[in-house]
Amino acid sequence: MRPIVQLWLLPCRQMPVLGVLAHLLWLAALACVAWIVPHADGAAIGAGLLAMGSWFWHLGLATTLRSACQPETFLLPAFRRHLAVFGLVDAALWVVLPAALALVLGVPYALLGGALLLLAAAMGFAMGVERWVSLLFWPLLVLAGWMPGLAGAIVHDALRSPLTLPLLLLVAALLLRLALHPMLQLADRPPDTSPLEGLSLGRNATPDAAPRRSALGRRFEGWFDSIAQHAMEQALTRYRAAPSAARRRTLVRRLLLPHDNPVAIVLRMAIMAVFATLYVVVALHRQHFDATVVGAYAVLIALARFPQIGRGMQRMRPNLADLYLTLAPITRAQYQQTLADALLVLVPIGTLTALAYTALGIVLTHAAQPGLMLLVTLIVATGGGLVALAVHLIGPQNAVGRQLVNAAVLLGTTATYWAGVWLADALGYLFGGGLLALLVLGFGLGVWFAAQREYQRREPCFDVPLT
Repeated sequence: MRPIVQLWLLPCRQMPVLGVLAHLLWLAALACVAWIVPHADGAAIGAGLLAMGSWFWHLGLATTLRSACQPETFLLPAFRRHLAVFGLVDAALWVVLPAALALVLGVPYALLGGALLLLAAAMGFAMGVERWVSLLFWPLLVLAGWMPGLAGAIVHDALRSPLTLPLLLLVAALLLRLALHPMLQLADRPPDTSPLEGLSLGRNATPDAAPRRSALGRRFEGWFDSIAQHAMEQALTRYRAAPSAARRRTLVRRLLLPHDNPVAIVLRMAIMAVFATLYVVVALHRQHFDATVVGAYAVLIALARFPQIGRGMQRMRPNLADLYLTLAPITRAQYQQTLADALLVLVPIGTLTALAYTALGIVLTHAAQPGLMLLVTLIVATGGGLVALAVHLIGPQNAVGRQLVNAAVLLGTTATYWAGVWLADALGYLFGGGLLALLVLGFGLGVWFAAQREYQRREPCFDVPLT
């Protein structure tokens, strides 16, 4: 019984808030079913609470089990059997017990509700293992919001159809099969990648876990890795032909930031533009909103890259020792300056990314003030990028501190964007934009120069980070 308890405690220890919230929803759902009269109304409320809690719980459970299911872990005695028993106990708590209680109380559609609970649990578990599974349900949610009448008619007919119950069970079984197959499959660990790479495909989400990637994700990774290898070879060839300080910095950038060469940046923005276009055309087809908000979203997307600096540089400490010996700097400050100069390229890349997404949003939403949006985005993205790079370069080393710093930067940047929109609209592009640039860029440059001096003052650290 002890291994079952330890497996249950995994998500509770790593995500205590999620564990407490999910089990409180479980208790509240059972209380609604048992105490609210008529029981059908209580079951309707309880089913919603239980489905939400089950989805959250199994999403966190899958994330922790994905990290625990390593090739070495399967050498433990009866590990697969303990996983199977834990799965049965979990299904009994989240599906069988509520459905049995609803049957005893005579709640209509109790079996159908149990199947929906099983589907919610399987959906959360599958999304925790394979993130792309959420894309399978996104079109259904969009369709339900776009044509609520059709969605209501489908639900009404499904309640009366005898095929609904086996269909729900079949979908839940397929989702579980989709999640369990890669989790329980023994495979060699893939080669390590740079913690500062420019992809968001899950390769660096959990350093100790074997990443689970879909065929589409592996195809994207292959494209970017080939482009990065070609860019590195080109930079090395140019440096050998005519060594210079600029080409030396380019080599360091290609090493630290493999997916931030011009070709990879264009490809990354093109992929994001395709998904953004589909979302705007489909999801927002019948909605009206202030087009100026597109610039704020674009700036936030551009700043989402900078938290990776703190995590990545910390994970790269042992590897940076080789870079230090290769560069052979005269002083430690010179080495720190080389790293800071190499990472500074992320600021213009972030600004260019924000401008590109803002321009795309202007075209898709037919914005009434495109010049104002582009001007404010240019200024705020540049200043926000300087501040974000500075604070993540010398900021806290622990995860909680980095999250708090990142939240402060994002909130401050968002407030600055809307203040800039008001300022440029009230005083005009010349005076309002000039005053905004003076304040934002002055503050950003001041923070960056101060952080750069602090980073040069620090001694290089090559120790393995504590976990």
